[in-house]
Formats: sequence, C-alpha cells, structure tokens
Amino acid sequence: MIAQDKLTHLPERFPYSCQWEITCRCNLHCVMCYTDCFNRPDAIRQELTTAEILRIMDDLAEAGTLELCLTGGEPLARPDFFRLYEHAIHCGFLVTVFSNGTLITEAQADRFAALKPHHIEISLHGMTRETFERIALGQGSFDRCLQAIGFLLDRQIPLVLKSTALTLNQQEILTIKRYVESLGTVRYKLGEEIRPELDGGTGPFQYALSEQDLADLNRQDSDLQRDACRRDSTEPPPCRSGMQRFHIDAYGQLQLCSGNRRQSYDLRTGSFHTGFFEALPTFACDWKTPPESSLIQLTTHHA
Repeated sequence: MIAQDKLTHLPERFPYSCQWEITCRCNLHCVMCYTDCFNRPDAIRQELTTAEILRIMDDLAEAGTLELCLTGGEPLARPDFFRLYEHAIHCGFLVTVFSNGTLITEAQADRFAALKPHHIEISLHGMTRETFERIALGQGSFDRCLQAIGFLLDRQIPLVLKSTALTLNQQEILTIKRYVESLGTVRYKLGEEIRPELDGGTGPFQYALSEQDLADLNRQDSDLQRDACRRDSTEPPPCRSGMQRFHIDAYGQLQLCSGNRRQSYDLRTGSFHTGFFEALPTFACDWKTPPESSLIQLTTHHA
C-alpha cells in the first residue's frame, strides 16, 4: 500500500480509488442486500460486457487510478470474473474483492494466490448455520463460506471478514468477532450501513437494529465501544467522494459513490476523463462543502 504521506503531491481532484459494482447477479439473496432487486435475468442482460469493462479499466489505468474494488452483487458470479480480475492486476491496480465467499473453490483460491489481491473481504453474518442461512437465503452457504475462508488462509491471501449487525444475528456478532480474532492475521469489520434497495424498496430496514440495541452491543466489547465513541465524539469531515474516490455501477454509470446515485455519467458512450473531471464536479451531494485548499487527507466517503 502506498503510504499516505507519499500522496500529498496529488492534485485535489484525482481519480485515486474506484469502487466498481461489476454485477448485481448473486447466488444468494441476503435479506439486507440493496442490489438483489436487480439480481434477475432482464437486468443482468443489461450489465456491461467483458469488452466494455476491459476498455473502461484501461481508461482508469491511463488516468492514474491506483485502487480498484471489485464488488457486486457477487463478483465471482460473473463467468468472466477471473479475466477481469487478472486484467486489473496486470494494469497495476491495488485490487480488493468484496465477496460472499461461497463461490470460491480451491482452484479459484489458487488463482488468487498466483496473482494476489490487496485483500479480499468476505461477509460472515453468523457463526451458526441456522443464522447464516436465514440471512443469506442459500442452503449450504454457511459451510461453503467457511471452506473458502480456509482456502484463502492456507494460501496467505490478505483477508477481512465483516458483518452487518441485524436483528437476525445480533446475538452472534461477538462470537463472530472472537472467531475472526482467533485467526490471527485476519481483520474484522462491523457495521455496514443498511440502505434502501436500488429500486427504492425499503425491505432491508425491517432487519435494522435500534439505536439502543446497537449501543448495548457496542458496550459488550471494548473495540466496538471505542469505535462507537470515536464516531460519536468526532465531527465527520465533509464528504470528498468524487474528488479522489468514485463509483461505477454494473451498467457503466459513473457516480460520486455507491450511496449517491442520483446523477450519473454513462461510460458506455462517454470517456472516463470527461466523466470524472467534467461531470462529477457538477453532481450534488448533501454531505459536501466547498473544496478547501488542502491536498490528500483522511476522508469520509459513502462508497
């Protein structure tokens, strides 16, 4: 990873980091997923083709993008995933993959080991089969997820395990965290925000914990409590999405971030350079303030 102090020479607006939702297709139907509403054949047929993704990747590399996160949906559900992944590695990106893990076979773990990612983030939403599969809505998914974690650990792939705290798993969150801590080198992340579905549906919110339940959960663990106190006591800096960080959806729409899709620029018909430097600066964001003169700094964004 490039040290933060080595990046202070970059312009204030620079396409440093991309989160790319390369598909909304997925083999699971997690109850809190905001992309699953487009996990259907008619929507999948409209997604970017292999050739379109490779062309846009080349444009990102030419523009100087350093970090590339491949997410979904489930990115490995694309039959061409490893062609895209390996091209991204050869372009020189620091590649992160967000996955549910259940499609990672031993052979695919070998391919990751041959061209290692910056890291892989796997969603682990329960430590019992019953809880995990109530959330994932996929029979056998719990065992396949744990198996994939083992495959990746055996090959020393940098790994992050993460959970969304829900009414369905709140009693297992600390058990998940202790399991991750037992793995030694693996990091744990809690608390991805619950979002409305991409078609505007509010179904995921029925599983959201109340503020009191979240506070009670955090009080049971010193790490979680410290993180919660830091969030509550610190005034968040203005959002800088679209300045160094940006989002691309499964249909080639360039956006400020995955949480703000109100305005888009179509990369199928326009150039990335025009989209990033001319279109994104005009997009509205409720969390933005007028740009300051400082260069690279620690940022808050919603991607």
